Amino acid sequence: MIPSARWYFFMSKNQKKLYIILPIIFIFLVFFIVYKFSKHADQSDVISTTPNAQIETSIKSVSPTKEETQTAKPLTQKIKETTNTENAESVTVLSGETTTHLFFSQNTSFYDALVKARSEGKIEFSGKNYPGLGFFVTDIQTLHSGSGRHLFYYINGKEATVGVSSYTLKDGDIIEWKLK
Repeated sequence: MIPSARWYFFMSKNQKKLYIILPIIFIFLVFFIVYKFSKHADQSDVISTTPNAQIETSIKSVSPTKEETQTAKPLTQKIKETTNTENAESVTVLSGETTTHLFFSQNTSFYDALVKARSEGKIEFSGKNYPGLGFFVTDIQTLHSGSGRHLFYYINGKEATVGVSSYTLKDGDIIEWKLK
């Protein structure tokens, strides 16, 4: 048998090259795999903390109890009294048999006015948010999408050409929701 220090001298040139190149390739491969897995782990942390684009955003008001209603009435009356509606603009929203008056400041989107009205207990609605497209209302007051029928809204008698997230309200608008 050949002593361990002499085996290298008895190899051909191609075997020597292969013997040197293989460990180098193996080391690069290990570093590459470690890099990929660490990069994948970082991305999974980011993905888990960001909201999914297809998550349904429901905005529904919760029915208050009698006690909450009784204590909330004086508070909402105080809010209405202290709200200066002289400088605020308003629109009328018709949805089914319900008529709601919304007050808003200039350059307010229809969606923002709906959210504000919902937080004040003036209106109930829900829908889905589609990134890049905006919020689509699926239910408002007594009107509910389903069975092949969808909610559409009309501004001053004309069907809207943009979604509620994109429409900027104008003072005196009459907005009507219809199922089609």
